[in-house]
This record gives sequence, structure tokens and C-alpha cells, in this order.
Amino acid sequence: MSILKKIVSGIGARNCKIPIFINTWNNRIIAREGDIFNEDLIDNAVAAAKKFDLEFVEIKDTFIMQDFHKVMTKEVEKYGFVTENLKFLKDLEVMIQRIKLPSKVIEELNWLKDNYEYTYHHIIAVMGLSARISKDFFITDEDVLKTIEAALTYDIGIGRISKNIINKVGFLNKEERNIANFHPIYSALLLAHYYKDKNYFLIEVALNHHETLDGSGYPRGIKSNDIITHIIEISDLFDALISARPFRKFYSVKEAFEICEKLIKENKITPEILPIIYSYYLFVDKYPYV
Repeated sequence: MSILKKIVSGIGARNCKIPIFINTWNNRIIAREGDIFNEDLIDNAVAAAKKFDLEFVEIKDTFIMQDFHKVMTKEVEKYGFVTENLKFLKDLEVMIQRIKLPSKVIEELNWLKDNYEYTYHHIIAVMGLSARISKDFFITDEDVLKTIEAALTYDIGIGRISKNIINKVGFLNKEERNIANFHPIYSALLLAHYYKDKNYFLIEVALNHHETLDGSGYPRGIKSNDIITHIIEISDLFDALISARPFRKFYSVKEAFEICEKLIKENKITPEILPIIYSYYLFVDKYPYV
């Protein structure tokens, strides 16, 4: 089954009426408020990309690598287990440097860096977490590289959400929560557009990174069991938990591990990665966590 067919087969579990318009890097609208997320909408997003060339750029000499090194070296108290106190940082950087992204995706990441500081930092951290988990889980470099690419692209849709919602102090109301919870769909549409390919594997990862094994996730409420998606999902969750947000305190690294373990045991996230999570937990006390 093609990725697009898998995506379409999952649509319908919940009403997927998009709550805001979605524009591209050059302000081309690829979805309007009230549009239904379906095969036609994905096709339209790809068709709207005909007027620009698809140019892939190595990230090894970009701000992305510089920022990754900065986060991993400056925030050892949070991410020490990723590099084992910087022991494996070089190995991770060598792997990450092999990634190539469409120039328009790099523009999106640069936009997030300038305008959505927390989201950009979160993406860089999730890339580090996902890189480490995937290196410990997968046998082939190809799967590790796919996971890293997915980690860099899965959340770009958040740049379409108003800063008033993203930075709101206090809990979101029902309308705001609905807008925020649709961000996987925003990311999926942007990736279909920027990669000019409705079947590119990143679309499924971005779309399903808040879906679960038991179908209790969002925005579509489908059952998702793709291992790369679950690696991104647990990395996303872990970093969100250890990061302070306007509406809540941050959790300690130990508390975050325990919450992730609980969700795995509740059949939300694949149990395949539980042994790896346990192995990291064993090293928590060896780093200067707060």
C-alpha cells in the first residue's frame, strides 16, 4: 500500500475539517479554513509546487548543525544521556551531517528559529533524542537517517499557528486546542508541497506523530504502529515534558522517563523501544540533572 493510500485509509476516524488556512514559504495557500483533509487536498498541495525547483541542500554547513552542537553541549543537564556526557556527540554529528533537505524546508526551519524559538529548539532536541534512539534500535544507517530526517521536519506546521496560541499563558480554550491539535496535518501538507511527492514517507510520520497504538491520539484518532513515528513521538513527548511552557512547569528527567514508561505500558507507544528507554534511565544519576 502506498503512503498516500495508508493516509487516506486512516481519514474519517474523526472530522478533519481544517480550522485555519495553510500557506507555503512564498505565501501560496494550500489549504483554506473549512477544507477537509483528504486525497484531493494532498494532491493540490503537490500541484501547487510545480512552479519551483526541488533543490536538496546538505545540512552539514548550516545553522542546523551549529545549533545541534550548541544544544547538546550547553544543556548536558537535560540531554547528557543522548551523547553519554558528549562521548558519542561526534558520532551523532557525523550521521546527522549526511542529511539533505529541500531548500524550502531549511527556509521553514530558519523561519521557526527566528519566530518560534521554543519550537525550533524543540525540533533540534528531538532530532538529538531520535538520532540516539534510532542508532540504538536500528541495524542499518538508512533507517537511522530516515528517523533523523523525520525529526527535522515533523513539526514545521507549528509555524502556521498564531503566536497568541503557542505562547498563551494558561490553558487553551476548545477552539485554540483544536487549532493546535491539527498541527500534524499542517506539517503533512507542507511536506507534500516541499518534497513535491504525495507518497514521501515523511508525510506519514508528521501526520501520525501524535497518534497511538490504541487509537486514542490526535488529530484523527487512528491506530499507528510505525516504528519511526513512535521514536519521533516518544522523543517529542520527552523533550516537551522536560521543557518549561507558559501553561505548566517542567518535569525532571526522571519524571519524564517515568511518564514515557507509563505510556508505553498503557499501549500508547510501541513496547519495542522500552528496553532502550530503560537503558537510558539507568544512567540518569550519572549526569548533573536537575
